[in-house]
Amino acid sequence: MMRISKLTALALVFLSLCLTGMATAAQTEESGSGDRIAKLTIGTINQINDANPWDYYFGVYSMMLSHQGLVRFNKNGDLDPELATSWETEDLQKWTFHLRDNATWHDGKPVTAQDFKFTVDYDLEKDPLSKSYIGTIESVEAPDDKTVIINLVKPDYNFLTTIAVVKTIPEHIFKSVDDPKKFNDLEAAIGCGPYKFESFDKDAGIVTYQANENYWGGMPAIDTIQLRMFKNPDAMMLAFQKGEIDLPYYYSKGISYYYVPKLLENDDIGIEVYLERGITNVLWFNTAVSPFDDKELRQALSYALDYEELRNMFTAGYGTTPSAGWIPDGTLYFTETRTLAQDLNLSGTMLDSLGFKDVDGDGLREMPDGDKFQPKLLTRSDLPDSVRAAEMLKKYFAQAGVDIQIDLADKSTHGEILDEKKTHEMALAGTTFWGMMMGEGYGSGYTDTRYYGWSMVSDPEYQSLVDDLGKTQDTEERKELAAEIQSYYAEEMPQFAVYSMNIIQPYNARLEGWEYNPLHGILSYGTLFNLHRA
Repeated sequence: MMRISKLTALALVFLSLCLTGMATAAQTEESGSGDRIAKLTIGTINQINDANPWDYYFGVYSMMLSHQGLVRFNKNGDLDPELATSWETEDLQKWTFHLRDNATWHDGKPVTAQDFKFTVDYDLEKDPLSKSYIGTIESVEAPDDKTVIINLVKPDYNFLTTIAVVKTIPEHIFKSVDDPKKFNDLEAAIGCGPYKFESFDKDAGIVTYQANENYWGGMPAIDTIQLRMFKNPDAMMLAFQKGEIDLPYYYSKGISYYYVPKLLENDDIGIEVYLERGITNVLWFNTAVSPFDDKELRQALSYALDYEELRNMFTAGYGTTPSAGWIPDGTLYFTETRTLAQDLNLSGTMLDSLGFKDVDGDGLREMPDGDKFQPKLLTRSDLPDSVRAAEMLKKYFAQAGVDIQIDLADKSTHGEILDEKKTHEMALAGTTFWGMMMGEGYGSGYTDTRYYGWSMVSDPEYQSLVDDLGKTQDTEERKELAAEIQSYYAEEMPQFAVYSMNIIQPYNARLEGWEYNPLHGILSYGTLFNLHRA
């Protein structure tokens, strides 16, 4: 509790420093009437490659701006109606959703229940990864234009969280598209949300959206939204400080603390600090392969890291020292487990007892069979902090006599290995708010082999806990199950947090009405409708 109080106080300090002043990108075009914003320019290092919803980052921005699902997350992390106005279930296995009457696609055609049925069927057929989160859907029925019935293979208390990230697509456009990843016509980006996709200038790295005048929820507050892609964060932050963009934005992350002192010198920039509800960097073990199927080895390796140094180095006071229970503090039914701490003596003793010893006297351990122990650590090459963190882990493990080999991969290859091939031994990757909520929550989507399963846990004891969470609505029982899962993580350590940093989000302080939500950050539904000139 003390740690949270300090973070809250820190956030309030920064909030008090939010001042106003300069003319920035949004104020250079004041064609909007009243308090409307004519143009909002967003800078990002998230790289969009193709303007179709199957491109990862275009899909992310589509969900925020142009496409919608049955429900959406609000600023509290709870679920609100979106295309569905209401829903009900008696057994957590059959879910009935009632759609609003006035939702239309950007080409004017009505959104129907058949569109949603088509979306789920199409996703499951065309995208193998969709089975990792909607594979529990047995069938979808559309008995009439405004009723969707979803039948699951088993009860799922957490199903609304899962369905919240399914972007509805128009059947009349995609029914003849065999390979959606190669479908880059303008029609590919037609959605039913508050913004329409207008253009993608790939050479300039600019994506443009226009407000949808016929949106069922009314006109959003910003006429034009422009995404401007940067190759690196330094270039993006320089453009922000010069007033060329209104918002530096990373999906599910904030900026580095490194930029904060300079930003505080600028009266035209506001900064807010939010508690992270994902985990910035996690060390994952493939528990399905030897020797990482041994929990004692995973425990021994956990004692090699200097978590305090990592927290200071990567968060500069904006982060937390993780606990062995892995689930972020602030999660519903968070349970206190031991705080992770370095103990090289204990790490060495445990490794010795497992037969990982320095046989040839070079300071590095061999495996029990005499082969060199050189596990590979899969790391994203496009994230500077991840590369630095991997180098720090290599140093710590070397102190324990373990010779880690850093295996750098671009985002696509990294994701393919973790999500599909499962050929990694160890991996470094962060989690998102939704990621910690998927499956049955409590990180089960990342852990359980029946979902994404980055740590490949198929232990019946663990999967039983996950299944029990899915079928009970009793509050006390859910609380007990959540505690058991966190105890499981602390004991088995299929993965553990390396460090976690709070979200530092700067913005153009000449605009008011910014609203943060834990899924999309400050580029939220609330911001799209509430933003106005200060």
